[in-house]
Formats: sequence, structure tokens, C-alpha cells
Amino acid sequence: MPITERQQREVTRMDFKRSAVVLIVCFFFLDLFLFGLVWQKRTDTKNPLNTSINVIDQMKQDGITLPSLNATAESVPIIQVTPEPIDTKLNTLLNQTTTLDKNVVTGQFVTPIQLDLSGSVSAESFEELTKLVENNQVAFGEYYTWSSYNPTTRKVIYTQKADKLTIMDGSSQIIFTINANDQVVSYEQIFAGTVQVLGKERELITAKKAVEILYLGGRINSKSTVQSVKLSYYQSLVLKDFSIYSPAWYIEIRQADGQLIARRVDAIHGTILANETLETANTQTQRTTTNNTTTTQTVQQQ
Repeated sequence: MPITERQQREVTRMDFKRSAVVLIVCFFFLDLFLFGLVWQKRTDTKNPLNTSINVIDQMKQDGITLPSLNATAESVPIIQVTPEPIDTKLNTLLNQTTTLDKNVVTGQFVTPIQLDLSGSVSAESFEELTKLVENNQVAFGEYYTWSSYNPTTRKVIYTQKADKLTIMDGSSQIIFTINANDQVVSYEQIFAGTVQVLGKERELITAKKAVEILYLGGRINSKSTVQSVKLSYYQSLVLKDFSIYSPAWYIEIRQADGQLIARRVDAIHGTILANETLETANTQTQRTTTNNTTTTQTVQQQ
């Protein structure tokens, strides 16, 4: 029996209602799904420390020893560093012979600088050496400050001051060598140049966040000790006439085998910087190819 026009309209109306019900049900579940995403995001926003707390707990479970980590954000600017010729400074230095090769000064003291390193060693143990540096008995000495001492390699490192921080990527430092009699006998130096602040201060990730980033990136092994976390500058861009330095967290880690390793995290973007420094590698000054001349100066103590 053929379907009448009226019956056809009824069938069409029923199909439309059925489709409408299906669409309503689909939109209902879609709304539930979207609501769940929004709620989860709001929950994460209200509890931003949950992930952080879990990471720190996991690190402790892995036997990692941590220092007190600052969870307060700091702000520092990016800086521009313009090279300065260092060769003209060498002929004024006393009690040393110096050699300039590819922007690196090598100095040998005629009369070694005596230190007293008995007992506990700290920055104060190098007071005589610090006076020598601050009195410009190394080139541009007033720009440097005491940074660290490595008893294994018997190296003392002074790094260049830059605005509120220091440059700790090896591109501007003095490394003094101490002999078995606690005498400073020689040094290597590189000077990045004069500093100029660029623009406004940038808000940085916290020290705590930087350590967590290293851990989550597999750069802190179990049973290690995070010895220090310092805010510093590193050379992020090299141009013809100057370089750009950005802030980075400089993190020293004593591994389970006793080896000391330094790693850096960009303090603005939170990225792990590729170049890392081993205990022995930090005792060599970076050499650049901007100056191919070799100069030797000798000045006897008067």
C-alpha cells in the first residue's frame, strides 16, 4: 500500500525529532567535557604549587640532597657587553710576566703570593689575593669579584661583576693556580668588556623552579647533592661589536661519585642550556679568535 503524503510528513517529522534528540544528547556530553576541562584548569590555577611540591618530594625520594631554595621570583635586566682592549693594561702590572694570546692573558708571578689555607677555607682566606685584584694588579681587576675555590684542582676563580650579578659562563674570569705551599704562582684571565643595561628588568623563574627543571630533564642523578644555586649571566648572543648576556641559574651538583658538575638554566625562558661544566673543565679560560696577536710583557716588582 503506497505511503500517503501525510504519512510521509509524519515520518519526516519523527526523523527530525530523533535527530534533534541525538544532537541534544551529543551537545550535553560535549558541554560536560568542556566543563571538566575548565574546572581542571581552574583547579590547577588555584593550586600552582602541587606539581612543584610533588617534584621536590620525588627528588628527596631519589636521595637527592637540596639546599634551601628561594621560591620568590626575582627581576633583572639583559645586558650588553662591549669588548675593551686589554693589552694596554699589561705594562702597568707589577711582579709578573704576562702573555696575551687570542684575548687570553697568562700571568706568572715573579714572587708568589702567599696564602694561609689552613683550617676552614672561605672567601676571607684569599684576602691578600683579593686585594691584589681590586688594586688592579691584574688587568681591569676592579671589575672582578671572588667566586669560588676548588681544593681538588687548587684553582681560585674570580668572575666579572655585571650590574647586580656576575658572569659565570667562563667568558670573563680569572683563574689563579695555587701550588702545594699555598702560594699563588700564576693565572689565566679573559675580560668580556664593559657592561650596559638593556631595557627593563625581566621577571625570572625561581631558583626552586630551575632545580625542578633540571631534575625533570634528567640532569640531576639520584643520590646527588645540589650544592649551590646562583643567579648569574651567560653569553646568549655574540655580535660583531658586542655581545648580549642573559640571566641564568648556575647550579652546582656534587654527584654520587664525588664529581662536581655545573649546569645552567635560562632564568627567563626556563630552558636548560646545553654547555655544562665539569669540575676540571672550569679551570680553563675560554679563548676567542678576535685577536690573533701574541704579546708578552714583563714587569719586575719594584
